[in-house]
Amino acid sequence: MRNLIKTSILLILFSCSNDYNLISSKHEVIEVKHAVDSNIIKMISPYKNNLDKEMNEVICYAKNDLIKGQPESTLGNFICDLSLKKTNGEANICVFNNGGLRDIIAKGNVTIRDIYKVMPFENELVILELNRDEYYDLLKYITKRGGEPIAGTKIIEKKDTILSQYNNYKKIKVLTSDYLANGGDRMKFFNNKEQQKVGIKLRDVIIEYCKKEDTISVTLDNRVIIRE
Repeated sequence: MRNLIKTSILLILFSCSNDYNLISSKHEVIEVKHAVDSNIIKMISPYKNNLDKEMNEVICYAKNDLIKGQPESTLGNFICDLSLKKTNGEANICVFNNGGLRDIIAKGNVTIRDIYKVMPFENELVILELNRDEYYDLLKYITKRGGEPIAGTKIIEKKDTILSQYNNYKKIKVLTSDYLANGGDRMKFFNNKEQQKVGIKLRDVIIEYCKKEDTISVTLDNRVIIRE
């Protein structure tokens, strides 16, 4: 199959100093008709083989499919629970978003590649603090969305009231990703909050946990109940 490669041809005029001026820019689509260079394949093969070996390493066994869903899911419960444990009690709850979980973990052997498919982003874990009003905004956000991955509390929506373990707390420490902590997915209640970095990426926390566990099994526990 012929590949199309989009290239940018930049003509840059350099002077004797460190300054330069861009004098023109042209973009073209160039059709590549030649077969892949066998020398290039030979050169990158050792690196690809080593990477495949690492990515295909089996790190645990899943007794059931871990999938996304609402108002809660086996995949969301799994990732939130193990992430919250990583803080050793420093955070009260853990919140992520369904959109950030990009794949499922199928029943059977789980590889590092599987975890990369679930979490391909370089998101890091952070802890931030919400006051009572901001926390209630978080609860309203979760119920309005029909449920998001959460751990550390049970949420029950009854008519115009949302109940949670921390409803009457003055301050609540929330574990989340740096993407969401910076207001991603319209989580505005996290904006301008001081972030305490946990010092590890979410993907690495999942891999670390799976390597410690021979077998994982996750069930739904009604941690998010939304009633009309």
